[in-house]
Formats: sequence, structure tokens, C-alpha cells
Amino acid sequence: MTDASSAPSDGALRLLVLTGTTASGKTAVSLPLAEALQGEIVSADSRQVYRELEIGTAKPTAAERARVRHHFIDERSIHDPWSAGDYAREARARIEDILERGRTAIVVGGSMLYLRALLDGFYSANESPTDYADLRAELAVRGELALHAELQQCDPLLAARTHPHDHHRLLRGLAVFRRTGAPLSSLQLRSTEPLRHAFAIFFLYGDREQTYERVNLRAVRMIRDGLVEEVRALYNTGLNEHNCHALATHGYRELFPYLRGEQTEAELIANVQKAVRHYVKRQLTWFRREPRVIWIERAFDEPDEHVAARILARFRAS
Repeated sequence: MTDASSAPSDGALRLLVLTGTTASGKTAVSLPLAEALQGEIVSADSRQVYRELEIGTAKPTAAERARVRHHFIDERSIHDPWSAGDYAREARARIEDILERGRTAIVVGGSMLYLRALLDGFYSANESPTDYADLRAELAVRGELALHAELQQCDPLLAARTHPHDHHRLLRGLAVFRRTGAPLSSLQLRSTEPLRHAFAIFFLYGDREQTYERVNLRAVRMIRDGLVEEVRALYNTGLNEHNCHALATHGYRELFPYLRGEQTEAELIANVQKAVRHYVKRQLTWFRREPRVIWIERAFDEPDEHVAARILARFRAS
């Protein structure tokens, strides 16, 4: 992320950004924050936007959504094209509306690319459903390897980091090149302008070992609550970790070997836990490189309202 040089001239903070590791309690802390600031929550989670993904995304509950207005929860289908650039464009429009109504926008989520796109700008290709429909028909006829070979010709940088089974990236790269004549990998370097409103970023975290234990318990709870059935229903429609980008993410991709009979339930649980713990490490590494972050350490037995009060005091003093 770059410096927030696009802040308004008066320097007034207009947004509070609450991020943090998985299982740090961001949702629970965000609610009293939003109430104290008379605000609305703009989710920055790359998967909670999908209606079909419920259990594995730890969405705010119906009661929590009734308590504070949320944006980008259950607003898209997993079948619709959706990217970090799309999110940034739509989230900025929502934020403008929130601010114009005299309320505060509280951006909440741990998706690193989404936050970068929103705050610092990111290229949005604006693919149309027709682009994808045409290419999916080609995929069925020509096959993955032929389309991947085409991507290697028009965008070798993107092809080098795109597996032939990753249909989302494969089709997106081809769709952008065919419509614009430019490689997506080069267009992504032409970011949009940074967010024009001043903001403060708070990163919520707790003791590393306790966080891992919370991650492990959450994985067991999600599987007990029906995560396998949630993914099996999507798998039975033909979706899997190779042709659906959202299902290729941590906590979901690990279920497909189990559904194919390649793993035991114990192995499934262990693999989900390991994948999410690894994601926590990535989050910590990513945000340690971000100089604007205000780090908020919490004890997990500290009431969420107390954590929110500490963040609120720092926000108002900024």
C-alpha cells in the first residue's frame, strides 16, 4: 500500500479500517465501533459477498446484520465474475453514499488484496458476462491446455502464474486481452487513484498460539455445522477448486479431496486447520510491511466492547 496522499485537504479522518488476523474477533469488535460512530460496515472479505458460501466464511449473523447495516454480504452469486478491482469500484461508491448521508464508513475484513485495491487503487477489467459465457463455451470445446497456450502467447506473465485448471484466472486473462488488446498483467500495473478520503487502519491480533487454537476450534465447529454439506452441494453442480476461484481459497479447497474419497475426515480437519493457520501467517507478514497500520493487541478474554473502545479512542485522537 502507498501513502494516503490523496486525503482531503482538511485532513479529517472519514473512514475507519478494521482488519486483522482470522479469528481475531473483527466482526464482534466492529459492531460496537459502528454503533459508537453511527456508521455502516463495508465488508472487505473476498468470500462473504457470495450467497452460496455461508458456513466457511464466518459471515456476520442475521442478528448482527440487523444491529448494524452491512454492505457486501450475500450480494453476489458464486457464478458471477467478481474481482478485487470490481470490489474497489463498488465499495468506493458505497462509501461515498455513506459519507454523503452523514454517517461513518467502517471497512472491516482481512482480505489483503481487497483492502489494497480499495485504499490505494487497483485495475478493474470490468468483464461482461458475455465474455465469460463465450470463453466457457470455448473451454468445453477446445479444452484447458489449448486456452492456457493462448494465454501464454498473449500474456506470458499471467500464464506463468495461472494453472490450466484455474478457470477463473484463465478466462479472465483471455477476456481482458480479447477486449482491450492489452495483457491483464500489464494493465494491473496501471492502478486507479488512491482513495480520496483520509482513513486510519487498525490491525487486530492476539497471542499467536491462542489464535491458532481458535482457528483449530473454528475449523472443527464449521465442519460440525455443515461445511462439508455446503461444499458438496456446490460440487454436485460441477463446481470445484479448479474451475471456481472462490472455492480455491483456504478453508474450501481442502474439502475436495475428501469429497473425492481421497482423505479421511481426520485428515480433512487437519488440512483445513493447517491452511487457515498458514493464512494467518500471511496476514501478519503482509501487514508488517504496511507502515500506516496501527497495531491493536488484544487478550481473547477481554470484552469486545473494551477492545472497540480502545480503537475508538485511537481513531478520535488521530
